[in-house]
Amino acid sequence: MSNKNDSEGKVRPGLKSGRSNEFTIITTLKPGGAERLRQKLSTPRSGDDRRLTIGTLHEMRYVIFDNDTRLLFASTFDGDWDAYIDDFGSMVPDLLDNIFEETEGYPGIRSPDIKDFIVKHQISAFNFFRAYPDASVRDVLKALKIKHALDLLLDTATS
Repeated sequence: MSNKNDSEGKVRPGLKSGRSNEFTIITTLKPGGAERLRQKLSTPRSGDDRRLTIGTLHEMRYVIFDNDTRLLFASTFDGDWDAYIDDFGSMVPDLLDNIFEETEGYPGIRSPDIKDFIVKHQISAFNFFRAYPDASVRDVLKALKIKHALDLLLDTATS
């Protein structure tokens, strides 16, 4: 497990295990932000299902804590930190802005300062474990396609 460098040699927060990286941000919510955020996340917006199409994203979660004053965003992803941030910014920018606009100091995903904002609020785990560290999202999706095809073959053979 180690921290990562970007293409310019900057050390990026987060530990790596095999192909997988852990990612955790803790930010301060604006007054009333927790309630607004709960409302936003409980009501899916048009296009929000696209977040699942980020081909490097294993999972993500949001946690509101400290008496509704702070937000934790955590995920696990494959590959390069900068590419991961760029993917979110290009694939689901409105979703990110809709959520993180409730946090103090958020510059917007399209801002040239977004990566500095993220690094400022990102914390590294002191330990990171993945049961299958070398299985990328793409590997998992391929394995599920094979399983589905095999299930169809076996169902056809037994009917």
